[in-house]
Formats: sequence, structure tokens, C-alpha cells
Amino acid sequence: MTRANPSPLPESGGQAAYRGLFPGLDGDIRKDLGALLPLIEKTFPVPARFRRTLAADVAELSRLLTSARGERPLSYLNRPPLLSAYLRYFLPWNLYRLCRLLPGLDLPLAPEDTVIDLGSGPLSFPIGLWLCRRDLRAIPLKFRCLDRSKTALEAGKKLFAALAPSGAPWTIQTIHGDLGAFRSPAAALVTAFNFFNEPFQAISPGNDEGQRRFAQNQAALLAGITAQGGRLLIIEPGTPPAGRFISLLREALISRGRPPLSPCTHPCPCPFPALLRNPAARRGGGPAGEPGKKFFPGGNQGASPASKAKWCHFAFNTEEAPAALQRLSAAAGIPKERATLSFLLAGPQCGGIEKTKPAEQSAQTVRVISSPFPAGRGPEIWGRYVCGETGMALLRGEKSRIEAAESGTLLTAAFTGEQDPKSGAPVCTAKNPQQPETAGIPGR
Repeated sequence: MTRANPSPLPESGGQAAYRGLFPGLDGDIRKDLGALLPLIEKTFPVPARFRRTLAADVAELSRLLTSARGERPLSYLNRPPLLSAYLRYFLPWNLYRLCRLLPGLDLPLAPEDTVIDLGSGPLSFPIGLWLCRRDLRAIPLKFRCLDRSKTALEAGKKLFAALAPSGAPWTIQTIHGDLGAFRSPAAALVTAFNFFNEPFQAISPGNDEGQRRFAQNQAALLAGITAQGGRLLIIEPGTPPAGRFISLLREALISRGRPPLSPCTHPCPCPFPALLRNPAARRGGGPAGEPGKKFFPGGNQGASPASKAKWCHFAFNTEEAPAALQRLSAAAGIPKERATLSFLLAGPQCGGIEKTKPAEQSAQTVRVISSPFPAGRGPEIWGRYVCGETGMALLRGEKSRIEAAESGTLLTAAFTGEQDPKSGAPVCTAKNPQQPETAGIPGR
């Protein structure tokens, strides 16, 4: 598997030029993203009264999608003001997220391959793939796009027709329906973008068994429509519930012989399950036999009462987003300085997967997960949490070096034998990054 390749850390101080999971947008992608907003205006003209209330409509739709989900009708996109707000605000921000993620992923699609896109809405994934993966534009691909909103699917198909040139080899089939009733031949790639988060959040956070059963059921459905040699790409918001679902889905897919390819470096138990695994710990106690001692994901333990469970998510800046989109965000009162997401790329079905936690190593491949933060020992010592096969760890070093190792970067870390007093995580420092980024699960 080919992955994005991070550049080496500087020998001392200074900024490092990393290429991790979220490389900056190249000139062509920035140009195409910038041209998309005028294209949306041209393709979906609206009356002047809708233009005057656009910022307010965006704010209202944001409320319905977050704090007031229970008030939102299933057919909300059939209302012209809300559809206009979605197409002009939420769709472009979703495309920006996709354009930051998809260039760094290995998606080996061949001519006549089928891509199934679940919860496609206005074809967010196919449009995002077209915008940022020029290497795939000339390949004849068949997209089967499922959503329960016929209005959103029709809008997406209209926008894609306006975006792609006449004679483009991609074919788009829209399917109005639900996943439970969906039947399809197995596809080379199955994708779902912001699809599972809502039904997962309907399950009580304390219902571990219900959450696990939901993830297992979805894994079975996903595996049933994915070719044996195909891949699955699930992208969700960068929230704790979404991180929890991704962790459980990862576990369920591993049990079906589909190893994680990215962002994970290993098939071992997830170090960031977005949940304190021991029920007593969630009530404020600790693991059995150790009253008052906190329990940490990935087996890392410490004594800090303020520590919380971590979840796997990535954040990146929005400086490269179109200026018009940023202005609309500010006018709606929801400016974005960072965009976040959680995701899982799972691989072709294979034989048995070794999932046992390995012995501690002096050096291993890790993925940078968190934003940078002061890590003690003076103002110039900072850290980031990283994920590796032995669990969560704290990457610590000079501030400039830590800031350069952006969220999503893959590198080789050397463990110092110390333990972070705040999180209980083992401490590591950066060695040479992976060259190229192929480390991780054996047999790939």
C-alpha cells in the first residue's frame, strides 16, 4: 500500500515540511474548489429573498443538524431555503474536508470498478473525489449513490453534470432508499460520509452492548456489498460519538478479516475507543482492585483525576478554504478555524489477523493524533498524543518540532522509558519518519 510520505524532521529546531494524511491543497484543487461556489450559484439560482436570508438559513440548518436534531423532519432538504443553505455552506465545507483527506489515501480503482456511496446526499463523495483526484478522472467508474432524500440526490446529479465535462467516463446512478433494503453486487470501494453518526448517537452512551451490536450489524451490511478484494472508507465528524463508532466498526471489520489500512498503523486493540473501558472508571472509580485509579485507553494508566477518554480524530486548518465560503461562515455566526473528522479505511478481506498487543518496543511506527500542547519541562517543550501498536503515547520535544509534526503524520518514534504524569502514557521522541509510508499491518 502506498501512503503519503512525511519529510524528515529537522536535526535541530526550525519548521519541518511534513506530508502526512492531510497535505495542503495544491493549486489545481484550490482553483477547482474556488470555482465550485459560483458553479453552485449558476446551477441552483435562488430568488432574491433567499439570498438575503442565506446566513440566517445556514444558522438555522446548523441548529437542526446539531442541537435540535429532534426537530428536523426527514424531508428537510425538500424545503428550498434549507436546500439552498446546504448546497452553499455544508456541501462546500464537506468537500473541503474530502479534498484534504482523499489525496493522501490509497484508492486503487480500475476501469469499470463500481463505487457504492451510502448516504450520498448531493453526491458529496463523488464530487469531492472528482475535485481532488485528477488521476481517477479518466478511469471509467460506476457510482451507485444511495440516499433517502430524492431531492438531495437529484441536486447532486445536476451539480456533477455541470462540474464534469461532457463525455466524462464516470457514470452516476442514484438510488432513493435506505441501507437496510439496499441490494447490490459487491463493489471495489464502499464509502459512507457522515452517514452513521446520527443513528449511532440515538443509542444511549452508556449502552455499550447496544453500541457494539450496532457497529457489528453495520459491518455485516458493509462487508456484504464490498468485493473480497475491495475496500471500505467510512468518514464521520470528528466528535467523541463518531470516534466511538469508528473504533467499534474497526473492531467488527477486523473480526471479519478486513484489516484497517488507515489511519491505523496496526490491527491491535484500538488505543482511542472514546470510552473508559471499565464501568467503574466511568463512574469515577478505577479498574477492579484499584479503587480511585483512572483507567486509560490502550492500557495506559495514570493518576490524574482530570483525565478523560480520548477518541481518534484529526484536525486541520481552514486557511485554504474559499474566501467566499469563509465569509458566509462568519456571517452565519459559525466561523471555522479548523475542520475535523474521524475516518477508517479498511482493506481487502484476508486470512487471520494478529490482534494481540505486542510487547513494548524501543521504537515503533506511530500516527500523530492530537493538536500540540505544552508538555512541561519549560515553555519550549510541547507534545502531541500519538497512536501505535502498544497504545497511546505522548510524543514530546521542542515546540517547533512538535508543531511541524501535524495531525495525521506517520513517523517512527523512540520510547524514552518515561511516563507522562498527566495521562499515564509512555513518552516517545521522533526518529526518522517512514520512507515511504508503508509501515503497519503485516502482509500489506
